[in-house]
Amino acid sequence: MSSSERPPEFYINEKWDKCIDLALRRVVYGSLGGGVAALILFRGGGARAACLGFGAGFGAGAAYTECQQELRDVLGVKHQ
Repeated sequence: MSSSERPPEFYINEKWDKCIDLALRRVVYGSLGGGVAALILFRGGGARAACLGFGAGFGAGAAYTECQQELRDVLGVKHQ
């Protein structure tokens, strides 16, 4: 049985690993970008924390959207 003949369920573990890796990278990169922007643009601690949180949230949201798309494709779920 070749790899192209495997049922889609066998790809879920691979996709989850890829999604976890993607989510970690995007949250870290978003946090770094938000942290740099916070240091340059803001003086107050609250504003810097908000900017850092925004960057981390942006990265998490981007990763969630992409992983949702990939998992739907593997399972054959129709997009709305």
